[in-house]
Amino acid sequence: MLITTNIVLDNSLVVVFQNLNYVSFHLSEMQPILTLNSRDHIMLEVFRDHLGIAAPQMRKEILRLQGDVVKILASKGIQYSDLRSALVPSADRHEAAFIFDSTEIESGMYGREVLKQVLPLLDPRTTQSVLVGDLLGDDQDLIVEILQESMILARSFTFRHSTLLYGVYINNLSSTTLSQLHEKLAAFPAYLGHIPTSFASRAKAYLSLSMANLFLKKNRTLILGHEGDRSNAENINITLYPLEDFGYKVASLQEVYFGIFLSYKIERPVFGAFAVDSEMALNAISDEVSSLGDFSVILEKAKHGYLINEKLGKLAKAGLADADRDYIASLIESKIMASYLYNLMYLDEHDVMKFNLMVEVDRVDGYPARMTVALEYLPASKTLRVITLY
Repeated sequence: MLITTNIVLDNSLVVVFQNLNYVSFHLSEMQPILTLNSRDHIMLEVFRDHLGIAAPQMRKEILRLQGDVVKILASKGIQYSDLRSALVPSADRHEAAFIFDSTEIESGMYGREVLKQVLPLLDPRTTQSVLVGDLLGDDQDLIVEILQESMILARSFTFRHSTLLYGVYINNLSSTTLSQLHEKLAAFPAYLGHIPTSFASRAKAYLSLSMANLFLKKNRTLILGHEGDRSNAENINITLYPLEDFGYKVASLQEVYFGIFLSYKIERPVFGAFAVDSEMALNAISDEVSSLGDFSVILEKAKHGYLINEKLGKLAKAGLADADRDYIASLIESKIMASYLYNLMYLDEHDVMKFNLMVEVDRVDGYPARMTVALEYLPASKTLRVITLY
C-alpha cells in the first residue's frame, strides 16, 4: 500500500472492498474476533476515512473480512479458534525478545542465520507468534538504558549502535521453555541474551515499535502473509527465511488478512495516534463507536459476590480479596486506556457486545498480577459492565 498526501490505494486492496456493499452478513454468524490489528496495519482506517464509510457499514465489512479469514484457514485445515494462544496474551505465560549481534554473523542475511538457530528450538506442540526486527531508534542513549535495565545477558558485549542488534520476539512461552531457549541459544556466538516482556515495561513498549510479525506457528504449521494479487489457495513462503527446513509446512494467505487478523500486538499504552485500533475493535461489535476514555466501569453487587465466591484466588493474587466493588471497578477503569481489546464478540441471542482486556495490578511483594477481564460494552450509557475475570 502506498500512502501519499492524496492517499493512493494499492489495487489489490481495493479489490478486497469493491463488492462489500453487495455482501449480506448475518451477525448471528459472527465468531469471536481474537484480535484486530489496526495499530500496525492501516488498511481499515484508510478505507473508512478515504471512502467515508459509516460505522454500521464498516462493522459489516470488518466481519466479512474476518469471515473470509475463517474460511481461508479452514480450507488449509486450520481452525481460527485454535489460534487464540498466539494472538491473545495469557496471564500465566511468558513473552521475550531474544537479541543477537549481527556483526557476529558472517552472512549479510543475518536474520536468516538467526532463524536457523531459533526454529529447531521451538516446541512443535505450541501455538505462538514470532516477530522479528532490528532494534531501531534515534535516541541511542535511551536504548542503552532500556537494555541495561531489562536484558538478561548470555554474554557481555560492547554496544555500538542499536541497528546492529536483531531481535526475535516470541509469545506464549512456559517458564521452562523460556529458560531452555536462553540456555541453548547461548551456544550461538551471536546470541547476546533476552529481554523478558511478560509485564509492562519501557523495554516492551520500545520493542512494540521495532518488531514486525513474521509468522504464526500452529504446531508444525507456519502461517504467514503473501502478496495481495496471489490466490489464497496457494501456500508459499515469500520471505528469505528457511521456514521449511526444520520440519515445518507453510500455510499462507493474502497479507491484508494476515496483517489485520493474524498479527500479534505487543502490548503498550494506547498512544493517542493509535486510538484507531480501539475504535476498529469496538466497531467490530457495535454500530456505535465511542472513546473508552469516556466510559465508566460498573461492578454489580451480585457479580462482586460471584467473584468473591468463585474467583477469590485470582483476586487474592492481585491483592484485591478484601477490596470493595467500587475500588475494583475504579482499578479496571484506570487500566482501560493502557490495554488492547481481545475476544471481540457480539451475542445475537442476548444482544450483548463484549470484549476482554488484560489488566496488570502492581504488587509490593513481587511481579505484577495479571488478570483477564471480560466487559460488556454499553455505548448508550457509556458504561462497561464487568462480566467476569480470570
